[in-house]
Amino acid sequence: MFQSMKVVLAVTALAALGACVEDTGMATSPAGPSMITTFDPAVSSTAINVCQNTLAQQVDGNVTVVGTEYSEANVGVYMRVGANGAPWRCLVSNDGRGASVMFLGSEGAA
Repeated sequence: MFQSMKVVLAVTALAALGACVEDTGMATSPAGPSMITTFDPAVSSTAINVCQNTLAQQVDGNVTVVGTEYSEANVGVYMRVGANGAPWRCLVSNDGRGASVMFLGSEGAA
């Protein structure tokens, strides 16, 4: 009897723990970061040009800037590449230093 009670308690405890979900308050997208398609006037043309040129050196296809966002730390420049419009983001200082590009799409997406 005692052995079956331990089994029941263990199963109940596992079921209760399995139902625990941490809510961080932030929605996540399985597709990755969202694509910005508006232009923030605070983003400099230097930052935009540096990002566009940095990405153009790394990919085949036309690079089109589709949006920007400003923050004091870095600005974000959002671009599409090629006929399929592959999504990319560049983080760079507003004066054009330290450009870093990142693919926002899924490698396996059709």
